[in-house]
Amino acid sequence: MHKVLRGCRATHRWVLLLGVALLPAGCASHPMGLCGNSCPLIESATHLLEYPSQRLILLKRVAVRDDLTQHEQLYLVNAVFIGGFGDDMADALATLIRNPCCTAETRQHIRLRIRFARMMGRAERRIVDELDKAEAAASVRPLMVPAT
Repeated sequence: MHKVLRGCRATHRWVLLLGVALLPAGCASHPMGLCGNSCPLIESATHLLEYPSQRLILLKRVAVRDDLTQHEQLYLVNAVFIGGFGDDMADALATLIRNPCCTAETRQHIRLRIRFARMMGRAERRIVDELDKAEAAASVRPLMVPAT
């Protein structure tokens, strides 16, 4: 039984390593759930590997949309993290974070992606500052009480 469990763990590690290896090659992890109107645009942007600035400009245009679902937000974050880090990436993520439709789950997902990518520098600080501002604003926001 222990050999079977060890074999499963080893297989799980290989699958995880293979998945991590494929992400920088142009595949964005597509979250489970129903696709919305923005998913085809995000998918198209992930194929613009030769032109990373154009890819991030397209993703920034998607990030501005105020009707993004949770599914689309997570997919957008995964697509932004393809490739290297820089000001264009920080612009796209900051745009999404400032968007009123951005959820706490999406902000948490961005924090995790930053931690796993081991980002450091100006772009990382800028994104973390935007996350902190958004979370502070969300905690101060008054509750809407219906009029009686």
